[in-house]
Amino acid sequence: MTAPTRLMADRSAEAAERTGAHLTAAIRAIDAAFGEGHAAANPALVAAFLQSASLESVILSGESVATLLDGRAERSVNQVCSSMESLRPRIFG
Repeated sequence: MTAPTRLMADRSAEAAERTGAHLTAAIRAIDAAFGEGHAAANPALVAAFLQSASLESVILSGESVATLLDGRAERSVNQVCSSMESLRPRIFG
C-alpha cells in the first residue's frame, strides 16, 4: 500500500469512528429528550440529527481553514510590502 493510500485508509477509519460516536450521541440525546427507544422508532430523526452534526462540523472546519488562510495571506502581503519598501531606494533613487 502506498503512503497516500495508507493515509486515506487511516482517515477513513477515523471518519468511521467519529461517525459512530456521533450516532451513539444522537441516539442518547434523542432518547433522553423523548424517551427510551424513540431513536430506534424514528430513524429519520436520527438521520436528521447526524446530518445537522455533520453540517456544523463542516462549518467549523471551514471557519478554521478561513482563519488559517487569512493569517497566511496577511503575512504574505506584509512580506511583499516590506520587499517593495526595501526596493524603493533602488528604483526611485
